[in-house]
Amino acid sequence: METRQLKYFLAVAEELHFGRAAKRLHISQPPLSQQIMKFEEELGVKLFQRNKRSVSLTAAGNSLLRDARSILRSIERAEAKLLDAASGQGGQLCLGYIGPALETSLTEIIRGYKKSYPAVRLSLREMFTKDQLKALRKGEIDAGVVRLFRHDVSDLECELFHRESYALVLPSDHRLSEKESVDITELAGEQFIFFPREDQPRLYDEWMRVFAESGFVPDVVQEASRKSATVALVAARMGIGIVPESMVRRKPQGVVFKKLTGDFPSIEMQLVYKRQEGFPAVLNFVDAMRAAGNMQGRVEN
Repeated sequence: METRQLKYFLAVAEELHFGRAAKRLHISQPPLSQQIMKFEEELGVKLFQRNKRSVSLTAAGNSLLRDARSILRSIERAEAKLLDAASGQGGQLCLGYIGPALETSLTEIIRGYKKSYPAVRLSLREMFTKDQLKALRKGEIDAGVVRLFRHDVSDLECELFHRESYALVLPSDHRLSEKESVDITELAGEQFIFFPREDQPRLYDEWMRVFAESGFVPDVVQEASRKSATVALVAARMGIGIVPESMVRRKPQGVVFKKLTGDFPSIEMQLVYKRQEGFPAVLNFVDAMRAAGNMQGRVEN
């Protein structure tokens, strides 16, 4: 059963006249009659009762008429969705992101993207960088907001999304709380709340190198994967923490943020996606990200 056959059948069934149906279809009557007869032969049933004066539907024809309209409408909707997906106006986009990305302009970008492309089904998945890269290569997500640190992304497209530095978070009554800025060398002997190595092993090792070159090994008394948990534990006076500057915007009670100086890596987040053609929804998101620009947190002394 072909779409063309259904369209021919529907025209005759609605007009109940082969001449008018042929005119409606912009074809001549003999080919239309031949196509209907061929259709009936393929189905093994009669769809129309014909005589010299009239054309009427059989019981089988009435049954097919009810289904044909629904089938053709479904096909039209599918074609429209296909065209929307091909233009990036529809379809779906699965975006991975690391937790700290929500402290950047990502939420504003997502809001703007959804407003510009309301028919796109956008789904979000919070994942560590290493898990996003695996999922991206497997096709489980379409793009990801990650923090790269010596990761091999030679097979992927990368767009710098966000850059900021780190801040030191201290209990409000800490000995360093009155200083405008704190150098990393001043943190020797402090108790730290730090992220687990398994979360970001390359970044963890880099920080350990920074501490070692600053003359000390950090006393990590508590591990916390989420930066918000780090701040909460500092407020509970479990230790001190190092967090992205964008955390300053939350202004939690019981802690103070200080500008941190020293030779340590900055925070850079990238949007990564596959090098592929024919997926405009991702490219439209890239354009939305570029248009939005960067909204970065800053330490307020």
